[in-house]
Amino acid sequence: MASRPPQTRRRPAADRPSRLRKKSRRDPAAASTRGVEEHLNHVQRLVMQGELAATAVHEISNLLTIVLFNAGLLRQRHRDDPEEIKYIEPMLHAATLITTLCNQLRNLSRPVAAHARVIDLAETARSTFRLLEQVVTRELVFLETGDRPLLIFADSAQIDQTLVNLVLNARDATPDQGGRIVVRVGRGPRHTSYIEVEDNGTGMSAQVKKKLFTIFFTTKPLGQGTGLGLVTVRRLIEGMGGTIKLTSRPGRGTCIRLNFPRPDPAEVARYRAAGEPAPSEASDNFRVP
Repeated sequence: MASRPPQTRRRPAADRPSRLRKKSRRDPAAASTRGVEEHLNHVQRLVMQGELAATAVHEISNLLTIVLFNAGLLRQRHRDDPEEIKYIEPMLHAATLITTLCNQLRNLSRPVAAHARVIDLAETARSTFRLLEQVVTRELVFLETGDRPLLIFADSAQIDQTLVNLVLNARDATPDQGGRIVVRVGRGPRHTSYIEVEDNGTGMSAQVKKKLFTIFFTTKPLGQGTGLGLVTVRRLIEGMGGTIKLTSRPGRGTCIRLNFPRPDPAEVARYRAAGEPAPSEASDNFRVP
């Protein structure tokens, strides 16, 4: 009887990835190449998303120009009617804030020329808080501690943007019924000033806190979060020489404090020599009455 040739047992396909992983561990060059390829793919994804975002921002900015122009005409026409003005000003202020957000998104990857000057942090925060009261369906509380004014050297539009980002994030983390958001401003140690937003929402795990300021990271459902808001906040605050402190526990809510350094005495002297601006002139943005 003729002998049968020996049969080679073929390893199941399911075992092949493990073989490849073992090969990669044995071959550092292969693992390094795969890592570079994954990084390049990630960079290409970011570039594509950036281009899409820039296009969207451009179109939104064009539409906002129309809104701002017509809202400005309405304000001019009804300037002597306080009842109408109280509805027009919030619209103008909100459109201006959106324009600021668009500009920050457009310039996310490059330095922004901020129009920084000495401002009263408490007055700027309170003005933006009045707008948020009209659009955020939660219990909102504004608390102010320490002596006034709380002077910092910053761009008031960027302070507006950071506060809006933090409060809207807090809104999304709190329930419709019983949700509470507290905005505090005050003086810290060594003549620093701070603004913080605290909520009684869902809180965050340690894993989420580690990724919170990572670009494109979001815990919100698909289509409801961009993962850019807190990245922008960190970028703006660090650009002002400030710091961020995050406190959060699952089921216990979240508190984010923004600390601002003491402004340069020479800038403060110029601020006082020029006279402290009236509340309605404290920022280049429109203010809610």
